[in-house]
Amino acid sequence: MVRPLHGQDGDDRRVTVDRAAVPGRGPALRAVRPRALPMTGTRAKRRNSPAMFATRAAEHATTIVPTVIAGVSVSTRWPVLFGIPVGAVFALVGAAAVLGLVVDWWMTRFSVTGDGIRYDSGLVVRRSTSIGWSDVVSVQVSRSAVAQFLGCSRVLIGIGTESKATLVIEAVPQAVAAEVKEHFEAGRVRRSPDAPAPAATGGHPVDPDDLIYRIGLRDYLLISVTYGQFVLLFPFLMELYENAAALLPLPPVLPALSDLPGPLWAQVAVGVAVVGATATAFGTLIAWLRYRGFEVRLGAGVFAMSGGLISAESRQIPRSQVGGVRIQQNPLMRVTGYARLAFVSRQSGERIGANLVFPAARLERVRDSVRSHFPAYATAADRAPEVSRPLRLGLIGTAAAALALTSWAASTMPPVRAVALAAAVAIVLLAAANYCWAAVEHDPDHSVLHFRRGFLWVTHYVVPWDSVYFAHSYQLPVAGRLSVGAVCLGVYDTRAVRLWIPVGRPLLMDRFIETTATAPTLHENEEKA
Repeated sequence: MVRPLHGQDGDDRRVTVDRAAVPGRGPALRAVRPRALPMTGTRAKRRNSPAMFATRAAEHATTIVPTVIAGVSVSTRWPVLFGIPVGAVFALVGAAAVLGLVVDWWMTRFSVTGDGIRYDSGLVVRRSTSIGWSDVVSVQVSRSAVAQFLGCSRVLIGIGTESKATLVIEAVPQAVAAEVKEHFEAGRVRRSPDAPAPAATGGHPVDPDDLIYRIGLRDYLLISVTYGQFVLLFPFLMELYENAAALLPLPPVLPALSDLPGPLWAQVAVGVAVVGATATAFGTLIAWLRYRGFEVRLGAGVFAMSGGLISAESRQIPRSQVGGVRIQQNPLMRVTGYARLAFVSRQSGERIGANLVFPAARLERVRDSVRSHFPAYATAADRAPEVSRPLRLGLIGTAAAALALTSWAASTMPPVRAVALAAAVAIVLLAAANYCWAAVEHDPDHSVLHFRRGFLWVTHYVVPWDSVYFAHSYQLPVAGRLSVGAVCLGVYDTRAVRLWIPVGRPLLMDRFIETTATAPTLHENEEKA
C-alpha cells in the first residue's frame, strides 16, 4: 500500500507499507523516492478542442463586432489614409489575431492523472504548470450557450485563497471535465477519510439528503427586480438622444403631451404600468436563463453549486476556504423579507460561480444558515449597523437641495423633457445616497466586522479581520476640530472590493485603523479555543 508523504524540503515522497514485516511489530515503513511522477509522462497530453475558436469568438463578440463595423465604415469612407490602405491594415490586424489564436491552441497541451494536472502553453516562452490534487481547493465547470451546443466545457481550477491563482483550461470535452471533477473528489476523499465517495457521474455526492437549496418560481420573481433595473437607464437614454438630435439630423422621439390621448394622470399610470411590466418580464427571463435548475449541496464540508441554462455552471468551495459572507436585498426582497446569500472567497468565479449560495431565500433562513455553518459570524450578522444621524441628515439635505435646483432649471423646458431630466437626476441622487448610506459594527469577541451599505439595495458583508487585506483613512478638515473623512477597507470577494465607511472625527478614524491593525484574527481565536 502506498501513501503520500511530503517532506520539509518540498519534494514528493511515498511511504511504502511492507507487509512482510516482523510479526508483532506491525508493518514496517520505509520512505522511497518514486522513479517518475505519473503526472509528468504516464498519460498522453491532450489538446484543447477546436471548438475553442468558436467559444473565444462568442466570448469576445462585444469587442469583435463593433471593431469590424468600425473597420468597414472607416475603410469605406477613407480607403487610403496618409498613403496607407486602411482596409489592408484592418485585415492585417485581424489576420494577426486569428494567427495568435491558432498558435495558442496548437501549443497548449495538458494531461490529467490521479496525481494532478500538468498544463503547458506558450511558443516563445514555454510555460509548464504542474498542480497536485492536494493543492486544489475547487473545480468549476462552466458551459456557455455556444459551448453547450458544441459539447465542450471550460474548467477553472482554484489553487487556493492565499495565492489567488487559478488555472483555466478552455474548450475541453465534457468527458474530460467530468474526469477532472472525479479526480478532485477522489483527492478530497483521500484527504478526508470521513468524506462521502463521489458519484459515478459528474462527481456529485451520492447522499440525496445533502440538498440545502433548489430554486423555484417565487425566487425568479424576487430576482427579477435585480435584472429589471435597466429601466432606470431609460430617462438617461431619452435625454442623451434629445441632445444628439439637436446636433445631428435625427427625428425627435419624445412626444408632446397634446399628442397623447387621455388626461395626464392616466398617461402617467399607463407609462408606469408598461415600464413595470416590461422590467418584470425582462428580469424574470434573465433570472430564469441564468439560474434555471440552480441547486446547492453540502457534503463533507464542501458546498457544491450548479445550475444555469444559457451558461451552465458547476463549482465547489470548501467551508474552510470561506472568508466571510455577503447578504444582499433588492427593494422587493426588503419588502417581502427575503435575501440572497453568497460566500466571500478569493477564488475566481464566473456568473453563478461567484460563490452564490441562496439566490433568494427567507432572511431568517439565511441567518440560520450563517449561525449553523459559521458560528463565529453569528453575533456580528445579527447586529445590524446603524447609519449615524449626521450622515443621514447630510444625505437627505443634499438630495433635497439638488432636486430643488433641478426643478428650477427644468421649469422652462417642455413637460416631457422636464420630467425626463428630473427622473434622471433623481436616479443619480438615489444611487449616490444608497452607496454612501454605510455603517460598520465590530464584534471584538470573534474579531468579526459587519459592514452595511444601502437602504433600498442593501448589502451586508460579515468578514473576519484576517479577510481584510488593507485599510486606508481619508480626512478633510472643515473648521477647527471638525472634519469629514472616510475609512476604506479592502476585502476579497472573488475580486478586490473596497468598503467605504464615512466617519467624522479623526479620533474615531484612528481608533478604527488601530483596531484593524491590532485585533486578533479569527484563526488565532480558534487556535486559542
